[in-house]
Amino acid sequence: MFDSDRPEVYEKVYQELLPRLAAADLKSAARELGLDWQADQNAARVPLLGRDFLVGPDGVRPADGGSDPFTHRIVLAYYLLHGGRGTPAGRYLPYRELPGGQDFARSLSEIVEGRLARSFSGRLPQLEKAAQALGASPAPPEFSGDLARVFPALPKLPLVLTFYDADEEFPAEAKVFYDLTAPNFLDLECLAVLGLILVMELEAAADPTT
Repeated sequence: MFDSDRPEVYEKVYQELLPRLAAADLKSAARELGLDWQADQNAARVPLLGRDFLVGPDGVRPADGGSDPFTHRIVLAYYLLHGGRGTPAGRYLPYRELPGGQDFARSLSEIVEGRLARSFSGRLPQLEKAAQALGASPAPPEFSGDLARVFPALPKLPLVLTFYDADEEFPAEAKVFYDLTAPNFLDLECLAVLGLILVMELEAAADPTT
């Protein structure tokens, strides 16, 4: 799911999810996730990092009529189909420490954390503004950095971002952390892509005209 040079592959993945959405009990899934089911739209309204999407038997679409990248559509479809239950633990781990997380840890480090560090090196004020636009709040006290924030990525699925800006000795560094219960709500590959969506939305919020 990280190879955006081949969008046709992921469009096929999404198309293959549509029959599953049509057959699923999405109302029950929405209730377990604490989502608002909108009868007039026949879909659950799902907030994803500052934007609302509608997920129903016919598929995934943005509530605002804007863009709908394949990353967002696939993750949201899986989120409703996964059938997640429970509540966040409030304990956060790096991706590699989630059960099975080593499989995608290197990709996440390069494509998510590395991209964040490159995008916002020397741009701490822009990152702070973007984080605020996405509804972030201060991270728990055990996290430090020039910026440390909790993002409500999806209902019941928060992410923590820590960021150290570049200085005379070290390059910028970004780290993303997941709640201990995150695998209850998405599989590991989709959790990695959720980190990529965080990067994409932060970049968009920091540079809304590009």
